Amino acid sequence: MEGGISCKDSIAGEAAGRAKLGSMRAPCCLNLDGTWVPVSAEVSGRRLPVGELRVAQLVIESETYRIVDRGANVVDQGELKLDEAAIPLALDIIGLEGPNAGKRMCAIIELDGDRLCVCYDLEREQRPLTMRATGDQLLLLITYARAGRH
Repeated sequence: MEGGISCKDSIAGEAAGRAKLGSMRAPCCLNLDGTWVPVSAEVSGRRLPVGELRVAQLVIESETYRIVDRGANVVDQGELKLDEAAIPLALDIIGLEGPNAGKRMCAIIELDGDRLCVCYDLEREQRPLTMRATGDQLLLLITYARAGRH
């Protein structure tokens, strides 16, 4: 499903996106816990083959995350801080072990059922305003599906 619908394709425009994000704010619907597998990825609008990603699984439990590679090794782990009041939803990814130890990545996310999109700037410590790169931004956008449901 690498060529499947990406997060930005699911939103017709900024107004529609804000309305959609607003409808996803109910606490019962915002459950990030589980095992997620990447189904598509891009860097600043250019498709990136999922097989080239280090991540085979993203495991989220409460406010922690683990990145598992294709050899079933945990290669990165840390904490997550979600700001449900932000538009778009804001997620701080704080590395504790692995190559991102000591780093904070300021991401935005979209959660739509069993589809999770995570977007952050690879070069700057600024949170993206949208899932679409502007100017010289180097944004990584990964779309995940809950394991067993893609």
